[in-house]
Parts: sequence; structure tokens; C-alpha cells
Amino acid sequence: MSTVQNDTVPLGRIELQDLDVLRLVLRGSSVVDWYHLHFESRAAIDAFLRVNEIDPEDPRDRDRLRALRTRAVAYLAQHLRYRLADAVMQAADVETLFEYASGRGRRRHRLQSCLVLKVMHILHYVEAHELISMLPISDEEIAILTEAKIEQVVRGLLSRGFPVTDFSGNRKTSESILSKLLAKQDTQVAQLFDKLRFRFVVERREDIPPLLLALTRELVPFNYVVPAQSENSLLDLDRMLARAGNLASIRSLQDDHTSLNESGPCIGALGRRNEFSGPDYRVLHFVGEVPLRIDAVMPLDPRLEPLGRVVFATVEFQVVDARTAKQNETGENRHSLYKARQLARVRERLERGKRKKGKEAEAHAQRQGTTVDLDNSST
Repeated sequence: MSTVQNDTVPLGRIELQDLDVLRLVLRGSSVVDWYHLHFESRAAIDAFLRVNEIDPEDPRDRDRLRALRTRAVAYLAQHLRYRLADAVMQAADVETLFEYASGRGRRRHRLQSCLVLKVMHILHYVEAHELISMLPISDEEIAILTEAKIEQVVRGLLSRGFPVTDFSGNRKTSESILSKLLAKQDTQVAQLFDKLRFRFVVERREDIPPLLLALTRELVPFNYVVPAQSENSLLDLDRMLARAGNLASIRSLQDDHTSLNESGPCIGALGRRNEFSGPDYRVLHFVGEVPLRIDAVMPLDPRLEPLGRVVFATVEFQVVDARTAKQNETGENRHSLYKARQLARVRERLERGKRKKGKEAEAHAQRQGTTVDLDNSST
């Protein structure tokens, strides 16, 4: 497990790499859309590999990285017809690709190294899911391992004085899962990202960006923040950095044509909003894939060696400051009213769906010259 050397990053010293990471978390955007990294040293690159549960000093992990790179290069060259530079194709190690992607070398090398790293990222993720499907391990056991890892990271944060005033976690009940699936037409079981969720409360709103950076350095690698699943109705990052005296005019190289806050405080660029929340409810939540080093807890069949040793657990994280947390439990924002609104939608959808299906059955029966008892038609 990686450790953070400079724990709380002051807002006035947040730099380009951190700025890109924060914007990715707040927006729920995808690292696949990036075309520049900002790693300043090999130590920073190795720390990034470790939070992905890849040990750069383990020969087996080095072999894994080489295999992923070989396949990524082959995909780009053979399927997408890219003509990759020899320097990229023959890079001594994956750290060299990260250095190229961070601007050390020719511009062509930067862009092409980003391509290779993106494909490696997706390959690794796909094979991790294939690996877990072949292992004799249950969802319950994965949840226990995930909770243990998260709690270990939180204990470390608290021991180093992070201003976390409250931390809690829970698993979604079967009734809650059922209600969510019934309430939202576009939700499938595979899209339930909040079966396992954790909530952080910090002292001040200004403590949220440092906490997010710590979590991406120790727990959820920024490349595995789930796209399109963030909700940020809480944090105006650009304004916060400007107040701290940071270079607010610097635009992320990943997104140098838009401002984080162009679309307003609650929707658009600042994230999606839960339709059942109260009108004044404010929260930051994002979904991340937490990597687990599975060979640390169970022996792996040698035949599974090509799939690596890492699997992922999907976790929702909620972050809020203490003042907002208190406001979120008052008036229309109360959780009990949230649940009431959701259950009302479930009833409405169930009943409306029955009437709609009943009318369709009646029309079909008339075409067939038969009759249907709508009260007894199936739902």
C-alpha cells in the first residue's frame, strides 16, 4: 500500500497534476480523454503504480507491465494503424512512457506514450474483471477485503492529523437495491455503483481538496475514478483556489477551453444531481474502483498468471464538510424525505406501468377478437 509523504496539500500549492486529478474527481470525467501527464519524478511514478497495487520492485509485476505494453503497442499499430516512434515502442520500461507522457521528450513521444498508457489502463481493468470471475471468492469476501483496506487508509489519515471529523461506511440493503432499480428506468444491476459506500465529514470545505488528493494517492487511483458518476453540488474549486492565492488562471492541459464552473453550481460541469435529493442538499460524491492485491489473501492458479494479480471493488465515496452535513439533515433535505420521494416514485412507476401494460393487452385482445380483464392482467 502506498503512503503519502506530504500529507495535507495546501490549496495554495496545488499544482497541475493535482489540479487535473481534482477536476477529474469532481466532474467524473475519464482519464482516457487526457493527453498530458505531469509526473515530475520516477518516485512519483512508482508511487502511482503502487496505489494501483503494482509493485515496481516485484519482477512478476514488471513482467505484467511489459506484457500489457506489448499488447497495447500491437493494438495501436495493427488495429488502429498508428505509426509509433521507435522511442515509444522500445522504451526501456513503463516509467519511461510516463516520463514521455509528462513532456520529457518530443511532443510526438508525449502523445503516443499517452495512447499506449491509455490502452494498458483498459486492458488491465478488463483482465482484472476476467480474473475475479474465475476466482473462488464471493462478493461478501471482496466487500470485507475492501472495507479493511479503506479503514486502514482512514486510520493512517487520522494518525497524521487529517481534519476528518466523522467517517462511516455501509452496504446497501437488498430492499434499497430493489427500490433504486424500480425508481430509475435507466438503472440496471450492473450499474449499481453504491452497494458499498463510505462517507467522510471534514472540518471545513477547504479541507475537501486535500482529502481527495490523499484518497487518490493511497486508495483510489485517479485513473480508476468511474466516469459520469460524480455529483458535485458543493465545491467551487476555481474560486477556492483563487481565495488561497493559487494560480487560478492556469487551465488544465486536459481541458484548456472550458472553466470548471461554466455550467452553474449544481449541474453540468459540476456533476449530475440526484433527483430525489432536497432542493438545498449539497454533497460531493464520486465512484472509484478500489484495487485489491488478490494474491495477498489467496493462492492463484498459475494458469491465471496472464491476467495479473489485481481485482477491483466498486465503491461510492461521499465527502462533505461539517457545516453542510448538519444542513443536509434539516428541512426538505432530510434523508427520511429523500427515501419518501424515492418510494413514491417506485409506487408511481409500478402503477403506471401496470396501466400502460393493461391498455396494450386490451388493444391486442381487441385485435384478436378476445377480451382481457385489466384488473387481473399481469404486471
